[in-house]
Amino acid sequence: MRKKDKKAENDIIEVLTEACDEALSSIADFRWLSHELDYSNIQQSLTVRCVFDADADLKTLNNSPEGLALKQLIRDKLRSVGYLPGNNMNWIEFELASPKGKRKGTASERKVH
Repeated sequence: MRKKDKKAENDIIEVLTEACDEALSSIADFRWLSHELDYSNIQQSLTVRCVFDADADLKTLNNSPEGLALKQLIRDKLRSVGYLPGNNMNWIEFELASPKGKRKGTASERKVH
């Protein structure tokens, strides 16, 4: 990993951790978020996944005031450190935690905040 990539990763982790902490205290059923990106094209490849309790209603949540506020919070946090993901917010995904709280994939394949 290049020094520039490490700095970008640290900046993203820091602001997404802040967003996660804020969401935990204000959004019902929210549990954690994670991100994935390609260092060769951070602006276009960044994906943020917000994970909610297994019994949450994602269809309702996605367009609810809380869901929209969470998306805005994440976008604003990333913009504060110079990352300008798209305005359509398709790069922010909501998903349910499995009943045991585990997601597919290994910890090395994703960053969890």
